[in-house]
Amino acid sequence: MAITTRVRTSSTIDRIRATPAHGALNPRAGQTGELTHAEIETIGAASLAITASLNMEQVLATVSEQAVELIRASASLVYLLDRNTSLLQVAGGYRIPTTYHGLTLALGTDVAGRAARSGRAFIVDNYSAWEERTHVFDEVAPDSIRPSANCAVAIPLTYNRQVLGVLELLYSDGREITNKDVALLQLITPHAATAISHAQLFERSQQVMNLLEIINDRGAAVSSVSTAVINAGHNLKKMSDETLMRTVAALRLAAGKVFLSEHEGEALVTRSVYNLSADDPGLARVAAHCASVRQTILLQNMTAFAWTQDITHWLAERHMGALVAVPLIAEEEVVGVLEAIAPLGRPFDTGELDTLHIITGQLALGVSNARLFARVRAEQQQISAILGSSGDAIIGLDANGRVQVANPAAERALSFAIIDSVGKPLAEVTLNAALNATVDNAIKTQQAQPAGFEVQLANESFLFCNLSPIVDPAGRLSGWVAVMQDITHFKETERMKSDMILTASHDLRNPVNLTMGALDLLGKRAENLTPVQKEALELSLLGVHRIEALIKDLLDLERIERRVGLRLNQCNLAEITQTVVTELALPVQQRQQQLLYEHSGGAASVLGDAQRLYQVVSNLVGNAIKYTQPGGIVTVTLRAGDDQVRLEVRDTGPGISPEAQARIFERFYRAPSVATDERGTGLGLAIVKSIVEQHGGRVWVTSVVGQGSTFSVSLPAWRDNPPASTADTLPLATRPVSI
Repeated sequence: MAITTRVRTSSTIDRIRATPAHGALNPRAGQTGELTHAEIETIGAASLAITASLNMEQVLATVSEQAVELIRASASLVYLLDRNTSLLQVAGGYRIPTTYHGLTLALGTDVAGRAARSGRAFIVDNYSAWEERTHVFDEVAPDSIRPSANCAVAIPLTYNRQVLGVLELLYSDGREITNKDVALLQLITPHAATAISHAQLFERSQQVMNLLEIINDRGAAVSSVSTAVINAGHNLKKMSDETLMRTVAALRLAAGKVFLSEHEGEALVTRSVYNLSADDPGLARVAAHCASVRQTILLQNMTAFAWTQDITHWLAERHMGALVAVPLIAEEEVVGVLEAIAPLGRPFDTGELDTLHIITGQLALGVSNARLFARVRAEQQQISAILGSSGDAIIGLDANGRVQVANPAAERALSFAIIDSVGKPLAEVTLNAALNATVDNAIKTQQAQPAGFEVQLANESFLFCNLSPIVDPAGRLSGWVAVMQDITHFKETERMKSDMILTASHDLRNPVNLTMGALDLLGKRAENLTPVQKEALELSLLGVHRIEALIKDLLDLERIERRVGLRLNQCNLAEITQTVVTELALPVQQRQQQLLYEHSGGAASVLGDAQRLYQVVSNLVGNAIKYTQPGGIVTVTLRAGDDQVRLEVRDTGPGISPEAQARIFERFYRAPSVATDERGTGLGLAIVKSIVEQHGGRVWVTSVVGQGSTFSVSLPAWRDNPPASTADTLPLATRPVSI
């Protein structure tokens, strides 16, 4: 049996009456009386009407009206329970003021609160005099029916043992609510609770559907903007126009504007507008502030900062709502600002702001890429102009030696067309053996080292090629660039110079020999000479010997550079060095110096001409002895590696200034700061350099003034399958030359 609690506000008694359980009302029971046929039909019709709709508003209206009609009450209210707050809220009613809607009651408060908490029907007779009734309804409508009601009943709306709400009915005509009235109400409230539950479920499903639709719309907006950015390519105007138009359409905005900075460091300028003027200073000020703080600026509900009050008034005058400014940030740089304005009365929700952030991220990336493309294109045009105007032949290769770019000078010199050559290996583009061999060797070794070599063309002209590696920021080899200068005139000048030197040297040899013979003859009769004459004779002999040495060195240097008599065989550089050290032991002893020889061991074999290599070691060690003060130390070190054999000659002499180091290997050059009385022709180091480069090696010097100098020579190590020992073994392409 369901229990109905009846409370009378009489000063004498409170009575509790029992009512039948739901659906168990006995039509013939004495307490309720019998149900008439009309009442049964009314209950059936009411139940059908209540469950006929899934619209919550319509369900509540039908429940309210049918309940009033069923028991002929004066008015009704329907409360729904909010499980998050545990409050009952007026959601519907019949013959009640509209101000009742939205009012709330706590559980246990008033008639409805008591019924909701107990789960049983609750009746209050003489309700207007009940001390525990709430006055919230009196405050919003003091002259309405509820404050003057003489009787109130509340029936909980229960579905699956959960209270969904409360149905409350009021009498204001002096009648009391009978147990039969309660029983009649309890016959329709299960249907009402079921209809409310279904309507709530339908509402939730509609909310989910709406949310999915919103998500789909926003996803479509993001996808649409992404497509617009891609389709715009590198056209910033088209990109910003399409992005703004699609954003406005997808989010149903009232207006919008896009500001962009087309180049790094430039001020923002208006690029696209929708339903706005292009030059409004207020919106420009918001965009500038947004860019400076690098954060989203939201002006909503006509409030914000003092500096934006004029903007909010400006928006209100144009019947526009909230304004949001979102910075376009790409690679830590603000490249623009997107401003979106909602219709009047519609604030931006979190989902819309998230969508705007995604859209602005895509637009920022597109703007950054367009700016990068413009910068790269400008650089390409600049490089193209430089390449086109350069008289040097220039070819750019990738890491695999495939042609990427070439200037007209290269096309003319090597007889190819760049339009047909891009992407092809260099060997397929040009038939020049020297160029192809050096590039092929550089690619195979993958050593990012520059190389210099001569290239002889079919028309007998010469180019000097500097092949330089291109290394990316990660240190990886990404390509090569070959710059070739026409040195034909230089080669001809060198040939003429060599011919002149050879001719002059040969022509001078005979007079020098005659002069030397005459001086020797005079020397044999020195007893007849005065001291002054003897001194003059000695100076003359010294000068003639210097001229003879100079002629010898000049002829020797020319023979070396012309590769005359060069015979390449396997040579043991350790044995050659040991021979030189042994031969120079006496001069070292005479100068009270120390000569140290350090050999790391292992094979120190190279492909070379033993006589010329002896000349290299002898010149370097001899120079070190010559320019080291008495008591100094000269150290000769030889190290053999897998690919290179390295010789170092270190002394404790006065050192060489940086300016002199740059010219130390030039012909006839002698460092002016060298404090020594030793004399020479100034060709010794030039001969060393020429011999070393003829052997495919290199020579260099490191020195600190006052701390001595170190001359280093690096030569390719001997290989198991060396080429034949002829003077033409080393191709020109592998021999760096200086011009």
